[in-house]
Amino acid sequence: MNIPVILYGDDGTLLNGIETQHGRISVARTVQDFSEALGMAHTGIARALLCARVPSELSASTVDSLAQSEVLLAVIAPENLPLPAEAHRIRTEAALEEILGSIERAVDAALARPRGAYGVQHTASGTLPGNTLTMDPSGYGYDAAGQNAVGYGYDIGTGHADYSLPGLSAGAYGYDPAYGAQSPEFPADSYGRNTPEGAVPSSFDPVAQNPEAPAIPGDEESVLTRAAAIVDGFAPGSEYARRFEEENGDSQPLHPDITPTPEAPARYQPGHRIGKILTVWGTHGAPGRSTIAFNLAALAAQKGQSVCLIDADTYAPSLDALMALEDAGSGLAIICSDADRAQLDEKKAGAIMERVPLKQGFFDFLSGITSSSRWPEVRARAFSEVLGWLKLHYDIVICDVAAPIEVDEELTFDGPAPRRNAATLTALAESDRVIVVGEADVVGLPRLINLAREVQERSDLIAPGTSVQYWLNRSRREAAGFNPEAKMRDNWSRYLSVPLDGVIPYERKIMDRLRRNGEALLEVAPRHAMVQAFDAMLEGMYAVRPVG
Repeated sequence: MNIPVILYGDDGTLLNGIETQHGRISVARTVQDFSEALGMAHTGIARALLCARVPSELSASTVDSLAQSEVLLAVIAPENLPLPAEAHRIRTEAALEEILGSIERAVDAALARPRGAYGVQHTASGTLPGNTLTMDPSGYGYDAAGQNAVGYGYDIGTGHADYSLPGLSAGAYGYDPAYGAQSPEFPADSYGRNTPEGAVPSSFDPVAQNPEAPAIPGDEESVLTRAAAIVDGFAPGSEYARRFEEENGDSQPLHPDITPTPEAPARYQPGHRIGKILTVWGTHGAPGRSTIAFNLAALAAQKGQSVCLIDADTYAPSLDALMALEDAGSGLAIICSDADRAQLDEKKAGAIMERVPLKQGFFDFLSGITSSSRWPEVRARAFSEVLGWLKLHYDIVICDVAAPIEVDEELTFDGPAPRRNAATLTALAESDRVIVVGEADVVGLPRLINLAREVQERSDLIAPGTSVQYWLNRSRREAAGFNPEAKMRDNWSRYLSVPLDGVIPYERKIMDRLRRNGEALLEVAPRHAMVQAFDAMLEGMYAVRPVG
């Protein structure tokens, strides 16, 4: 069996040596950033992550997360340097053959270990009076002390949770935090909780003594009931919400205990509503998605909004070149790796992003993948977590995504398939507004019409309630003849009932200058018709400031 590995921190020595061996081990990727290495490892492209030097971020949780993805973490380190117990240590003096052989044996041993259903088994078996208990982590049982947990039992002490054993029952939900014994004097309650010290004998149970007495809710039930009542009190349509709307003309009241702090920035005020996501999408080809996304970010920033622009095109990212920025690495891949490890952090995110200055204001830019081959690092779940996290830190998050939305790739996999268009599908599903762009010519118009039909037919593509706008870009006489906008609108209305939101004019000289200098249109021609079109796209997306 071939064993693909990811090399971290290699100066080329290991890579050259492995390539000349022609053995079982092959190099899938070589990287210098440990976060990127982890992100690649979680995509499933490798069986092992080989560290040529000890990463400073290495921890036991890192090793555990890799183990969950069935990836071995091997580290070349001196014997006197402490490592997490689960990491596979390789001597610094080891020759290449020893390194490769050690990895092969460790991977083979890991793959040979049996995996029993969903049970978790830790130590040797034990016994209880009258019952011989064996190691059986079958079903959903969890055994943390060498005992037996069958069915839905949960045992964390010396007890036993098994519906089949008389006198040893853990209640309805099978949870016994002490000795797992249920007796007439110490019955487990409806949630299966029973401790010798805290149990109430049935002879002192008020409900048992008086069956007609009203039921006394448990702790969880009473807390949830009170919490639900509090939430309902502020829900739309409640008395409080109605009075607030009458007095303030706002249908989304703040909690009465929240008092905005005047000196704090608006987006950090208590009660500030969550930010919004706008995705710029469109037909195949180059209808101008990236140009529109860049100009929308610049316009929103000039309006005083905190903006994050993401190059989420996993096919042909181009925003850094469009804005005349130097290649600063794949910020999107790095932050997705952090999301995979639940390590999203403001300080690190600030270091990953690049701040783009404008004549008035600025916005933050999250660069895309540096090579199209790195698309597996942008996984759907991680990207979704990134978007949710960014909404808490920005007023508007603008995503520039690629065109493809097909899902045929998953048909070639036995399990959940990695998708190159995962970023596009995720952004569309998470968006508050989607700008769908096509080119205003005889090729672009039919493409946009067909794409609009597909959006209407596929209910899984965009969430209900999401604002979807259709725009034709680069309208010019040379492509459509006299009065191109009227012709485009007329042809659109023949085939679709949904409105065409606008037609954006095109002037090649101005756009060439903008690309050459990395400028936004509003900085050069703030009153241009294209700027007015961009403003219409952003209408209703600006952050609502707190009351007060």
